[in-house]
Amino acid sequence: MDRVQVFPFDLRRCSGASCLFAFLLGQVFLPACQAAPLLTLQELLPLARSQASDLVAQEPLTAEPASPLEPVDSDTLSEVTVTATRSRRRPSDLPSATTVITREQVRERSQTSLAELFKGEPGVYVRATNPSADSPVIRGVTGRDVLLLVDGFRLSHAFMRPNVQYQGLIDPYFAQQIDIVRGPGSVLYGSDALGGVTNVISPAYKPAAPPFTLYTNYNTNPSASSTHLQFNGGNASAGGVVGLTYRTFGDLTLGENPNPQVFFPNSGRLIASSGYEFYGANARVGGELAPNQSFTLTAQYSKIPTVARQDGIIQGFGSNVASAERGFAPQSRTFLLGEYRYTFERGFLDDVRLKFGYQQVQDNRFQRNFRTPRPSYPGDIGVPSADTTLENNTSDLFGVITELRSTWGNQKLTYGVEAYFDRVSSARDIRNDLSGTGPDLNGPRYVNGSTLNQYGVFVQDEINWSERFLSILGLRYSSIDVNVPFSTIRPNSSGFARHFESLTASTGLLYRLTRDVNLVLNVGTGFRAPNINDLAEAGERRVTDINIPNPDLRPEEVFSVDGGLKWSGTNFTGELFAFWSDYPNRIASESVGEVVSSDGTVSEIFQTQNKARESIWGIEFGGRYRFNPQWSIFSTFNYVYAAIAAGDTIIPPLNGVAGVRYELPQAVYVEPYIRYAGLQDRLSENNRTDRRLNPLGTPGFVLFNIRAGLIVNPTTTLRLNLDNLLNASYREHGSSLDGAGISVSLGVEQTF
Repeated sequence: MDRVQVFPFDLRRCSGASCLFAFLLGQVFLPACQAAPLLTLQELLPLARSQASDLVAQEPLTAEPASPLEPVDSDTLSEVTVTATRSRRRPSDLPSATTVITREQVRERSQTSLAELFKGEPGVYVRATNPSADSPVIRGVTGRDVLLLVDGFRLSHAFMRPNVQYQGLIDPYFAQQIDIVRGPGSVLYGSDALGGVTNVISPAYKPAAPPFTLYTNYNTNPSASSTHLQFNGGNASAGGVVGLTYRTFGDLTLGENPNPQVFFPNSGRLIASSGYEFYGANARVGGELAPNQSFTLTAQYSKIPTVARQDGIIQGFGSNVASAERGFAPQSRTFLLGEYRYTFERGFLDDVRLKFGYQQVQDNRFQRNFRTPRPSYPGDIGVPSADTTLENNTSDLFGVITELRSTWGNQKLTYGVEAYFDRVSSARDIRNDLSGTGPDLNGPRYVNGSTLNQYGVFVQDEINWSERFLSILGLRYSSIDVNVPFSTIRPNSSGFARHFESLTASTGLLYRLTRDVNLVLNVGTGFRAPNINDLAEAGERRVTDINIPNPDLRPEEVFSVDGGLKWSGTNFTGELFAFWSDYPNRIASESVGEVVSSDGTVSEIFQTQNKARESIWGIEFGGRYRFNPQWSIFSTFNYVYAAIAAGDTIIPPLNGVAGVRYELPQAVYVEPYIRYAGLQDRLSENNRTDRRLNPLGTPGFVLFNIRAGLIVNPTTTLRLNLDNLLNASYREHGSSLDGAGISVSLGVEQTF
């Protein structure tokens, strides 16, 4: 089989001067490592400054307080992460490539969904099927190959797809911070953590915080408004945070001179049916049951009533417009999580945590196709079909996690067991304009009652060998049971059960070259068991294609090595990583034939199969140099290269950000910056037939932007975002739409 090489290092389609400027700024100089007296590990840990990708942090945070009532330490100079090791550590003191997006960064950045906050971070790219469906791409993989967590509990469920929209159901206003761990995370979290792990951490009660905070934001493109009201209250023994959010987004206006054929039947730059609404209600409460016992309860609900799937209702890079109506209605998420913690004052155990969680994800869809011949550019009108397909797909996920920690000499052990039980409900009806609604004779997308149960036992050992040397060793055994029952309404369905097992391991090493510079190395394995979507999805795929089940899939595996340097000096903080990931049995969709329907429509038939080996490697850089307390420059730079057989893999182009920041703490900040991406014209076989992707490649771009903020008084802060100031036409590689044209966003934060 011919292999296609993906090599995104190409800015040929940007203007020469702007692309040269982007590339040079992306290479912020790496200061020489000057020798300095080595301190003990105990002395070094409190001195660590913010890690490489903390580009615009204004406020120190702790990711997970020691108890639900512990306030943020305002004297701490850097953020703390729990996701990389399940214990509290600063990212600069970890071997792994770990990014923390702080609460202040969330407030400063303009966004229409949570995943948009990831843009410009080291090792991360973002693609989108529609404006509410952003999916993070970490080290060349996305969707079901990146594990999504909320407060350490799985958001990833049994019918995760190659490109997913489910992070759009997380309220970005109810996020204390977001952890991004790049590289396999299966040792601590099990299946799906091939490229990395993201974890959204909910805010905890803070005694010193104001009782009420009101966030309002107004945006010009898309025309949008967001309102979030948050209550923070409690006493010495118990407290909580409650937040309510409503967001509405109008239709998107593209930059100058978009391709009219690609966006037909839209005329001009306004994209019809691209707006949507978002509702969110969140709460987290906690308290002390006894001096050594605490509890936390978290509840979240979010809903997007209706949103169009744009790749189905525009021509894109296909030959026609497939659907008159296509989208999700509704999408919703319900989440409940309870945690009990007992801390020991002496003995082998430090603490025990027990979590019980439940999540329901509702993924309902609608689709009305055009009759043939379908409309195509420049002026065909088309006749919609009399039939509308209505789908109801639901995942009900229960989880139990037991986590223990022990300290033994120079070793810190983290170990435990966890189990998740996921049940899929699925139904599909056909609504005819004349005869009414009835079941689809071809059956639902998934066999109703399918289950995916996961069990895992893990142990991690953090060892401080000396003043300079730290190692983190991990091992996990995972067991997965998948059951797809017999379906009386799906043709040729006999039902099947599959059992998968995996033993994954990881080693992380950190060596302190100087008090400011750490040399790190990570070696690890990861796996992803085939889920219900892989094994048993039947029916529509993309827009016009058909998917058939494959019950004979094997787990997807990865062996990964990465290493580099981390700086945490007074003036410069940064990281430089190189990684290599080898996938010996990649799971991907493969064309197996064609079928012609009664109306003459030709549909390609796909089946998910284990494909040949795939290797991905790349370089990730992020850093900030501070000239003085007021002025600093920052940059990130991501480069990914892959050799790909046929498949759905979307390899990001060269990309990053670069900018300058002026700030007076507790007064004002101004941050002009660019975000850039290179040409990506090396595509896999499936990429070339995907109507979302230009078969000639996605052109590069450079966007000029400004962030600014002003503290008017102790209770009022104004924030201004000017995005795409030159109104450029551009597209994120792998996305269905071009990006928004020039946009102005004004936010107001008030406390009372």
